[in-house]
Amino acid sequence: MGVTIEVELDTKMVDWLIKENPPGEVSRIVADGVHYGFWQEVGVENGFGRGIRIPAHPFMTPAVEAVRPGFEKAFKGILLTVASVEAVVVKVANNVMRLARVHAPFDTGALRGSIHVE
Repeated sequence: MGVTIEVELDTKMVDWLIKENPPGEVSRIVADGVHYGFWQEVGVENGFGRGIRIPAHPFMTPAVEAVRPGFEKAFKGILLTVASVEAVVVKVANNVMRLARVHAPFDTGALRGSIHVE
């Protein structure tokens, strides 16, 4: 004695989403252009086997964490098109770049000046 349940699948919305949002990634990379940026971010113990210690001076992480709530809010419960996703990603990347430059440790200006969006 089983119960039969009939389900009808309406694929119109799925078809529309696939058409409006073709597969692919929308991404931007925020990077620095100096060889020591990573070590400034995370620090180093016993650097180069010479006992050099560089304390961490995070600048990218605070920038990312500062914009994370707005990024998550932009995608929560909203039907987005590729164009609007692209706009959000570009805005977030530019905000991360701007804030990373603010948080970057003072150096000759090379680190701050090298932070860019790809």
